[in-house]
Amino acid sequence: MSSDVTLDELKSMNAKYYLSLISFTILVHDYCLTFVAEVETFWRVGQLNWASGFFYLNRYLTLFGHVPVMLEYFWTTSEPNKYEICRRLQSFHQYLAIMIQIVVACMLIMRMYALYGRSRKVLVFYIITTTVIVVVGGWTLLGGKKEKPRIVRVRIGCGVNLSREKAIRLGAAWGGMLIFDSLVFCMTLYKSIISWPSRDGEHILSILLRDGAIYFGVMMVANLANILTFMLGGSFTRGVATMFTNIISSVMISRLMLNLRRPSHAFNRKSTSFAISTSYNPDLTSVDADYTTQVPERTPSPGLDTSRPGRAGAV
Repeated sequence: MSSDVTLDELKSMNAKYYLSLISFTILVHDYCLTFVAEVETFWRVGQLNWASGFFYLNRYLTLFGHVPVMLEYFWTTSEPNKYEICRRLQSFHQYLAIMIQIVVACMLIMRMYALYGRSRKVLVFYIITTTVIVVVGGWTLLGGKKEKPRIVRVRIGCGVNLSREKAIRLGAAWGGMLIFDSLVFCMTLYKSIISWPSRDGEHILSILLRDGAIYFGVMMVANLANILTFMLGGSFTRGVATMFTNIISSVMISRLMLNLRRPSHAFNRKSTSFAISTSYNPDLTSVDADYTTQVPERTPSPGLDTSRPGRAGAV
């Protein structure tokens, strides 16, 4: 059913529109900033594997998938079936959120699989955990009683609200993602502590720990804020941070992939030597096999020791 909009509801919808516009701007701006890096580290390599496949899927599903979402918020039309289309756009947004989080989870699982030396136990553990979270996410969309959302008449966008029951279900699903991110962070921290290298300079493990800590910190704040909007928000502000959380998680995981492939990280900055130790952990970069091939070979300078284990040569 449709009804006239009140002043408070209009303010709530405007807040949602502005936050969505900011989120989409962040997505496009970050894409423009990192496009050259994507070409250098992925396109020019030309090797399609699981890592690059999920990277492309994450980047372009998020980028183009949010175009209909922006249509939901800023569409202006006088078509009589606008409200039915708005319902479909809202459902599309919910399914898109689940798809993006599944892709992000798969990329994090690949990182943990590589970090733990391609351990099948770790892989099975994360697959089971992700499956449970996906099932809960499907329950949030398909479970519960069927109800028609209240729609208000607005000139711009779709004035479709979210019921209290549906908001609680969606908040529970995002709680599962928060648990997953916490698990990834804790296992990354544990692995990094017990495997911390004694060599001088920056090691690939320190990069994984640093990026993982930054990712978790940002995602924890975004997820908590999103869950609170579902639990405490009004009819038109429940889930107002969903688009922001999806976009920031996609941006962060893309940055993790690009940062791991940066050629400057392949060399120790303090001792100017190759930083990836093949004898220390040969499977650490197995998920990204072409990483080491991006660094050009250099001839060792006279007088520099190249015989130490784990060194590919001085530069």
